[in-house]
Amino acid sequence: MAVHELLSVPYHQQDTDVYCGAACAQMVLGSIGAGIQAQDGIYTDERNHTSELASWYNPPDGLQWVLNDRRPAGFGGWFALYSLASEDAISRKLCWTIHHYGVAAVAMVYKGDHWLVVRGYEASAAPADYADTSYTITAFDVNNPWPPVPSFYGNPPATPPPHSGTDGCGGGGTRGVANEHITYSTWKSSYATGNKYGTLWNGRYVAVCDPDPPPERLGAQAPARKRAEGRQLLRPGTAIKNALAGLERHGLPERKDWKWALDDTEPGTPLLVQRLDEIDSYYYIVPLTRGRLGVTAAVAVDARFGDYRQAIALPRGGSSILTALDSKTVLRETLERPIDLGDRAGRLTVRREAYCLYPTLVWRPCRESLSPFLPFHMVTVGSHRIYVRLDARIFAGLRLYNPGI
Repeated sequence: MAVHELLSVPYHQQDTDVYCGAACAQMVLGSIGAGIQAQDGIYTDERNHTSELASWYNPPDGLQWVLNDRRPAGFGGWFALYSLASEDAISRKLCWTIHHYGVAAVAMVYKGDHWLVVRGYEASAAPADYADTSYTITAFDVNNPWPPVPSFYGNPPATPPPHSGTDGCGGGGTRGVANEHITYSTWKSSYATGNKYGTLWNGRYVAVCDPDPPPERLGAQAPARKRAEGRQLLRPGTAIKNALAGLERHGLPERKDWKWALDDTEPGTPLLVQRLDEIDSYYYIVPLTRGRLGVTAAVAVDARFGDYRQAIALPRGGSSILTALDSKTVLRETLERPIDLGDRAGRLTVRREAYCLYPTLVWRPCRESLSPFLPFHMVTVGSHRIYVRLDARIFAGLRLYNPGI
């Protein structure tokens, strides 16, 4: 018996001409209860979490990462990236995902130039399992995020208004269309034509789908707490709350190797740190102090989403850690002092009348610091950047770490 299965997926246009993957993620996340999340943040996170950035605007593994990272509490699924050898195989994977899991898929089309949401299919019968090849596919229903919102075409482009349930997306004309039906013959000849970009997925047919949660895979279960949307940085008080909750969730206060460092501590003032190697990426360091011992432990929390990231603990008898430098100390160590620029470039004097102290701490993996708990103050002098590590060491630059050097 012929079947037609169609999922309800809110339609949204892409905010720019390269945000197709971000718009698709926005639609799928909205359909599974994650709310309407901003495309700017999705796009940035896609590109911060890929193995092949140079080849893509919306990389496949970055798109998969975003869908898994932002899936809501209570959603038991887990998104997998499929890179298959044939159009038939990927098309049947789309049908099975819709039929068995009830979640729309994001498919790569036009030889890797575009992403769209596949939310329905028509076939001679419903697939019996993921490997079923006995049925015939007739058509697909899709959400195509093209064209970009009208404000993109301004001169200069205007910031698009926030998406909502009444944002006008899908209204026709320059607002896109919410209902698009593609026959399977057209799908094969014009849409599912493989990928020509990069190396990891070159010549493959690619889609991000929702399979059963892997039983032992880390992160397969959705987090229990309500997650921040990431549009604004968390307040320091919220960072403290999330840091303490993260420690409890992982049972660190009860572990023998952590108990001494965490007992009877009080949270200090969180330090905001910006990642220099990732766009729009920030974290808080929450110090935990105990009397004269000073800082005995510290917790890193994502400053956009509130996720507990990691922690460090002082061993019994050790010296206080993370003695934060205040701005006066930083300036006392750098102003009017010649700083060697290295590579025979001479020395630079930071003039009292001509410098800028960056408002947050900064960090990236480098030879000067391979721990996110040892970030830097950054002083800008013209085109030069001077970095003052929390232990007061001064550097004229941050070098990429290379164990072979």
